[in-house]
Amino acid sequence: MALQEIRLVLLSMVAILLLFVSLNPPLDDVVPLQQRILPGFHGHQYDGRDVFSLISGQFWLFWRNTGETPLSFIQLVTDSSPVLGRVNVHRDARIRQRRQKINLINQILLALMWLRKYLHFDNLALWFDIDPASVVRIIYKVVPELWRYFQNQMQWPIDLEWTNMMGNWPEFPSAVGSIDSTPHEIYRPLTEPQILFYSGHRHYHCFNTLLIIDNQGHLRYVHAGFMGSMHDATSYRRMPQIGPGLPLSLPHGAHFLANRAYPDGVSLLTAVRAQQMPKDMKTYKCIGSIWRLMDG
Repeated sequence: MALQEIRLVLLSMVAILLLFVSLNPPLDDVVPLQQRILPGFHGHQYDGRDVFSLISGQFWLFWRNTGETPLSFIQLVTDSSPVLGRVNVHRDARIRQRRQKINLINQILLALMWLRKYLHFDNLALWFDIDPASVVRIIYKVVPELWRYFQNQMQWPIDLEWTNMMGNWPEFPSAVGSIDSTPHEIYRPLTEPQILFYSGHRHYHCFNTLLIIDNQGHLRYVHAGFMGSMHDATSYRRMPQIGPGLPLSLPHGAHFLANRAYPDGVSLLTAVRAQQMPKDMKTYKCIGSIWRLMDG
């Protein structure tokens, strides 16, 4: 190729590049979305809203959305305020008091509603009339303190207390409580992989919450997270051991009621399995099933 032809090709390429650089991008890529939807919109002045005063009179709905009654919520605020009033979003000591759009009562209410219903930040921002960034800051500040508060409310009874609970359920005199775990569906992130939390059986990302409740209705143990499997038996094997003299001590003869997914052992009382049933009982159940089928 002649030198002049090479120069011509290079000049053509440079001209094309300059053309692309000089072209203005489409107007839609320059104007923010909010300006395209709402011409003349330059931001909103958030004033904050006292949501607690608006909904505290609806006792049942208040409990459905927070897990607390108005009275227990006020007690929670009273107990948590001394700590939350002294720290910032990073859990560091607050150097100066900045005026907040919503008071501490509504900040704790916001965090509880997020934990209970997992509302989107935009929904909470609309409810409390604050910007979504403030919602994030409040959650990061309040939730760790709520964890410490409720963790201190939960205690594992001593053996004597467990013994005194035996007999509260006449049908199961040795049962002092029950144990179960529940999977919770969580949003699948678009950028951050969470392979460990994916349940192939349920086809969504989830984590487990394992609970032990005594026969008086008190929560005695909670473990939330991913324990290697969604199966109840595997979750049970990976938690602290239960039994006489073990980390979660339980007196001899005391049991927790559990479903058939749990291993039947020293500390658990599970439903009778088919292979454990007497032969005459199996025959009776089989005849009953045939009779219901014919009757239908």
